[in-house]
Amino acid sequence: MNTTETPYAETRKAPSFLGILLYSPLWAVPFALFFGFLSGGSLGHYILSYKISLLFTVVIRVTIYSTARWLVPALRVPQSDEAWLPIAAIYLATSLLSTYVSAYLTQRFLLHEFFGGTRGIVATGLFGLLFSLLFMGIIMARHYYRTAVLRAAQVERIRGELARAELRALRAQVHPHFLFNTLNSIAALIGENPPAAEDLVTRLGDVFRYSLTSAKHDHVRFADELEFVRNCLAIEQARFGGRLRLEEVIAPDLDGILVPPLLLQPLVENAVRYAVSTREEGGRVRIEAARDGDRLRITVADDGPGFTPGTAPGGHGVGLESVRERLRFAGGVHALEIDSRPGHGARVTVVLPCGPAGAAS
Repeated sequence: MNTTETPYAETRKAPSFLGILLYSPLWAVPFALFFGFLSGGSLGHYILSYKISLLFTVVIRVTIYSTARWLVPALRVPQSDEAWLPIAAIYLATSLLSTYVSAYLTQRFLLHEFFGGTRGIVATGLFGLLFSLLFMGIIMARHYYRTAVLRAAQVERIRGELARAELRALRAQVHPHFLFNTLNSIAALIGENPPAAEDLVTRLGDVFRYSLTSAKHDHVRFADELEFVRNCLAIEQARFGGRLRLEEVIAPDLDGILVPPLLLQPLVENAVRYAVSTREEGGRVRIEAARDGDRLRITVADDGPGFTPGTAPGGHGVGLESVRERLRFAGGVHALEIDSRPGHGARVTVVLPCGPAGAAS
């Protein structure tokens, strides 16, 4: 169903009948000044012009009000953008009719020489047509302006809904191979080290719990995001053992800073995949975080094979694009800095505004 407002919908928002009677004396003033000046400019001319203008104003406004209130609904004119022509024709016809009714009443009660013969009748019709077209143009301009504003708001709302849907899809990116590898690690530990297997089950539950709960928020506390990453790395360390060497350098005053959820997981996953899982000797993954003025700098680095920025391998490319999308949805001024070259590891830094610390939003 088309809910876009039409000229009919616009006129339905006009003042009530009582409002028309109250405001008509004000509407008549500019017309009285104009025609009084043309008639001679004396006080008598202005008074007579005001009476005539008030009569025309009341009759025409009452007619338009009645047309909007009863005639258009009775004719069941479709209320859509395509129906503007028949609606405009109805208002134009009733406006011209009310002009002649006003002219007749003026001839009868105020100025007996008002028509002045056939020429006066034609002139009255032309003036009525001119002013009717003028007011119809104003009404149509207001209508299309309001329609444009409504459509722009609808487009922005749809874009926002699409962005939120895309963000939910990004947040749902917990790769199946991570779950399968973790379950294999748990199965291997059940017989030889039950406490370690139990710890992995607990951490896996925390990982998936955080993945689900964080999807309800646009931002999370950095402390919670960091704990999520630590659980993921603890699970990976149970799988790789001494091949995965972890380092953290985290400033102590960052816990309450709000960051996009699941921001670091793709970077950490890339580091483990390329610096550890593909090499027998394993590798080192280092996480750094500190304030830099009014910004937060978070770095995930590894000593793996590295890559040439712009020609990253598939895993790196997907992970970095995922981080870029998360930053874009988060808004604000941000940056993603990549420092890597073949054989010298990779270093990816996310720069975010610190913003106010607080609960997840």
